[in-house]
Amino acid sequence: MDAATKNTALCTEKPIKTAIIGMGMMGFSQFRNCFLPMKQYEVTAVCEVYEPNIIRFNEYCESHGLHIPLYTDYKEMLETADFDLAVIVTPDYQHEQQAIDCLKAGKHLRLEKPMAITLEGCERMIDTWKEHPQIVQIGYELRYASVITKMREYLPMIGTPKMIWCHEFRHPFLQKDGLIPNWITQKQYSGGTLLEKNCHHFDLFNMFADAKPVSVYASGDNQVIYKETDVLDNAFVTVNYANGMRAMLSLCMFSPELKAQKHMHALEIGVMGDQGRMELKDDCLYVWDRDGKSETSYTYLRTNFEAHSEDILLSLEELANCIYENKQPYTDIYTGYDSARISLAAEKSAANGTIEYL
Repeated sequence: MDAATKNTALCTEKPIKTAIIGMGMMGFSQFRNCFLPMKQYEVTAVCEVYEPNIIRFNEYCESHGLHIPLYTDYKEMLETADFDLAVIVTPDYQHEQQAIDCLKAGKHLRLEKPMAITLEGCERMIDTWKEHPQIVQIGYELRYASVITKMREYLPMIGTPKMIWCHEFRHPFLQKDGLIPNWITQKQYSGGTLLEKNCHHFDLFNMFADAKPVSVYASGDNQVIYKETDVLDNAFVTVNYANGMRAMLSLCMFSPELKAQKHMHALEIGVMGDQGRMELKDDCLYVWDRDGKSETSYTYLRTNFEAHSEDILLSLEELANCIYENKQPYTDIYTGYDSARISLAAEKSAANGTIEYL
């Protein structure tokens, strides 16, 4: 069966009955921008406990003629609602237990990053998955983004990758409302900035390095925007890999916000190979050969800037196909574990001034 025929066949599959746990900013955005428009999914239930989010969801459904049961207890939803895929978009500290309960209930799972806020939590989730094997996708949508896909395609142009870097200079975390106000700036609930914010980027390091990380060293503090909290607002992190590759993250959470400034970028990702260089600046990608005789570029023009919706759509396309074909996604449960492992080692290194060996 060729690819076109295969895709056509997949489109004839019944929609995947889906329940979304969490109707905050990210959950509500994914509900509206991703799951409702996609023919591969049918949202048959949602769960939310925070009253303002419940009101917003109900008003949206009423104005759009939707009749979707809303639960305030996800365990009750697991027992009574009709669905096959659980989508967890709740605060980080809730991920572990909710995911474990969904797996035990026999549900496929899309879990927002990070998969848990401790390494032990990640390991408990993997143990549960081994006993109750379902299709699990961790929400690393950056891997699916058009510009990152193009970077993978262009990798042969720069030879063997040797160095990777990521510079994220951005505005502070958005305010997080809910039962625990602004939980994102409390380490006991988020696991720390390098886990909550940068597990995406450590995942990309792992993808480009394609090797086992062996050591992590981080330096950072919280003396500018987060001095009243226990989470970092700036850091440098170096990761060394078994194949000799090394990666460097630089993070700043108090940069001017990216709006329409012509020359300012919020995110830069680069890969240096032995035959050339590749660099991403937001959604513009450039590739240069080592002799400086050629330049290749690619620009992705977004139409929806809300909560990474366009990248999430691409990841959900793959997830649907994986459920139909009974195979694990590109960003599977071990992908989530590997990036969390680096993130948590970086948090420990920054706190203690130590090199952490993995």
